[in-house]
Amino acid sequence: MAAGRTHHEGGCYCGAIRYRISGEPTFSAHCHCRSCQRALGGAFVTWAVVALKNFEVVRGVIKTCEKTKGIHRGFCGDCGTTLTYAAKNEVEGEDWSKDAWFTAASLDDPAIVTPKNHVYVSHKQPWITLNDGLPCFEKF
Repeated sequence: MAAGRTHHEGGCYCGAIRYRISGEPTFSAHCHCRSCQRALGGAFVTWAVVALKNFEVVRGVIKTCEKTKGIHRGFCGDCGTTLTYAAKNEVEGEDWSKDAWFTAASLDDPAIVTPKNHVYVSHKQPWITLNDGLPCFEKF
């Protein structure tokens, strides 16, 4: 899909889950936190964001895991693809539940996402070299 379209679609590896976003992502970042590394099995993940009202699951049901209180990671129950992230941590004052966070790579056309920075570089693996010119932050 080309940028500028009003809808973009994505989904899991096996196709059991499909979602649609309205409009373009409003934010995107590469997250290097240890939690994302473990949940996704990679050195980092690229998240994208739209308003919650602009994210719709059109096929299947996203399962969630709440390993840390207030943090819900969404995935496909069939193939295991990580799809979404929602956080409402009252202890730390985070409330990201008003937005839909989803993995940029799960879009049919991930090129519509433009990451703005690297976060949690304090957890970055030593064999990753960041030379893309994006700002880096020790935390979020």
